[in-house]
This record gives sequence, C-alpha cells and structure tokens, in this order.
Amino acid sequence: MKSETCVGKMSAQPLSQYFSEPEAQCAADFSKERYGNDLVPYECNKCKYWHLSPSSRQTPSTKCSECTDGSGLHKDSYRSKQEANTRADIIYSEQYINLRVYKCKYGHGWHLTKSQY
Repeated sequence: MKSETCVGKMSAQPLSQYFSEPEAQCAADFSKERYGNDLVPYECNKCKYWHLSPSSRQTPSTKCSECTDGSGLHKDSYRSKQEANTRADIIYSEQYINLRVYKCKYGHGWHLTKSQY
C-alpha cells in the first residue's frame, strides 16, 4: 500500500507503507533476494506506519528528553558520534545544510546543530 502522507526524499514518490515491523522486514528480505537492495524497516514518526530505507541512510535516533531546538521541539539524539556524522553528511548532500555534531550535555547521545560553537 502506498502512503498518502510520506514521500521518498530522493524520488519524491509516495512510500510503501507496512502495518508492522515483521511485514516491512519481509518486504525488505524480498527486495534483497529479488533485486539485491539492502533495505531496512523503520517506524515513521509522521504516519506511524513502517517504511523501508536503504541501510546506508539508516541512522536510528530517539528524541532527547532534555534538549530542544530553536523551535522548542525535542532534538534527535543519535547513539554514536559516527551515526550523528552520517546523518549530518546525508543532510548536507540533500539540503546543503552544514551541521556540527556535539555530545549531549545530559548524556543522551549526540546531537546536530547549525551553530559553529
């Protein structure tokens, strides 16, 4: 089933949506077997369904309970500096926004910022 709310970052086409992680994993396994695509499932924060993403783009994050951005929204927190750098590189390559990685002062992983200091 195609999403009515979510589109691919690169293709701008509606994403396939799945009702559960096992269903999405089955689709990822099929795509790997049939087409050689290395995809991983993720639960979408926007629509609450599951989608597939190339594993090279996957940088799992959680919302930091302490830190907020300039709009007052809770910041994404990455498990490692490497994962945060990977996300910063993806954002730069797609949106030309240069982000810096820094360690959360509350010990909740790593964050991204536009600030240079």
